[in-house]
Amino acid sequence: MKKNIRLIIIICVIAAVLGGAAFLLMKTAPEEEEDGSDEKEVTTSLLYDKAPSDLAKLTIENEKGTYEVIRVGEGDSAVWTVASIANLPLSGNVMTKLVENSSSLTAQQTVVEAPEDISIYGLDNPSATFTAEFSDSSNTVKKLIIGNLTPEETKRYVMLEGDPKVYTVFNTALSCFLEDKYALINKTVYSVRDSKDENDTTDYSRINKLTVSRADIDYDIVIEYDVRLDDEDSMVANSSTYVMSEPVFRDLNPETSSGVTSGIFGLTASDLAVLNPNEDDLEKSGMNAPVAEVTAEINGGDVLHFRIGNEFINEEGKKEGRFVYVDGIDIIYIFTESSLPWLTVKPLDIVTTMYTSNYVYDLEKLNIVCENRDMRFELAGGADNFEVTLNGEAVDGDAFKNLYQFILRAPSSELYFEDVSAEPSLTVEIVTKNGGGDFIEFIPVGNRQAVVRLNGESKYRCQQSYVDRFIKNLELYENGQEIVINW
Repeated sequence: MKKNIRLIIIICVIAAVLGGAAFLLMKTAPEEEEDGSDEKEVTTSLLYDKAPSDLAKLTIENEKGTYEVIRVGEGDSAVWTVASIANLPLSGNVMTKLVENSSSLTAQQTVVEAPEDISIYGLDNPSATFTAEFSDSSNTVKKLIIGNLTPEETKRYVMLEGDPKVYTVFNTALSCFLEDKYALINKTVYSVRDSKDENDTTDYSRINKLTVSRADIDYDIVIEYDVRLDDEDSMVANSSTYVMSEPVFRDLNPETSSGVTSGIFGLTASDLAVLNPNEDDLEKSGMNAPVAEVTAEINGGDVLHFRIGNEFINEEGKKEGRFVYVDGIDIIYIFTESSLPWLTVKPLDIVTTMYTSNYVYDLEKLNIVCENRDMRFELAGGADNFEVTLNGEAVDGDAFKNLYQFILRAPSSELYFEDVSAEPSLTVEIVTKNGGGDFIEFIPVGNRQAVVRLNGESKYRCQQSYVDRFIKNLELYENGQEIVINW
């Protein structure tokens, strides 16, 4: 019996403790103040709704400082800026968010009608405030006080000046007011220009010329728009829009070169290093002797030029990127190296494997000369009536295509610009129907290497094994046998 009494007493004590804890939780929870409102119940209400075009001034104050957004112009032509950083490029998206979110406000819930203690909600020492002044007929002024996050952290407690109620508003609509003014600066240095005229057919996403100059190489890498694409009658085998014109002329491989060309558009920094830098800032960041310079001449007239400088090392001693300075923008940026392909790109990384890009049906003549062989091919017709003669006699067109494919597969292990005096062991002359073409010479230089002279200038070095296989394939071709693709 005594055991049962003790058990009952223990149960009562536990119940009393739990009840007391529950009572304390109820008294301290912001959601359960004097009106007993339940925050789970959705009671969305529009607190105010003004035209964004009527916003004349927006004053934002938070723990990071105070700044003003002012309107320049009227009506649909109005733009908003921050006077203290007006010379720097501001993000149109962020500015639009500030203007729109301060012009109209919707509460998700009314938490309490008249709170006794606003400190429960963080409204006595707010995270931020904004004051929106409108140029409407009433010269409306709205001041919003932004407090703590709600327990689920998706909304914040707010109060409107002159209104005793505490509301909740989605944090996504308020987060922009908690940032400092430097968050308004656009980190994207160049985007594709929009056409302002529906009759404007200019392709602003096309680069006419891209030049990369680097300290680690003694030549420029120059990429240009392939003007052959503008000729409806031209038969171009290249699937890229661009060619490399220097240090050698080659078609670009669209898969490996896309970052180098399209990376100009939407080029975005990871952070800002120095605003309004002086000469000392530029020198310290490496802009007086940059490791690379990039100039993009963009269709429509824009020219983007930027310098890539020293490595950026953070406070922990880790490399986080490179300093970059863009002409016309008074900022030293920080970019991750992965966003700067021009820093390390090599010509042979981004071109096709072909020395020549002449399409087979565009050929008029192909002359191959090596020891004991002088093969003169003449070609006519197209895909439906392709005809080939060798030294005046008709030969199989498909077999010729296989031989020509082997020529197109000629390797280039490295660029090589030094002239050589030795005689070539193999020459290939390509003449196209429009009078163009290429003259390719393979010159043995020892160590199982051959220099490739293209149109009279040394351009590449390749394996001698390819040249040896080429000569053997000519014998196979003459004997009616299948040529060997590998070497």
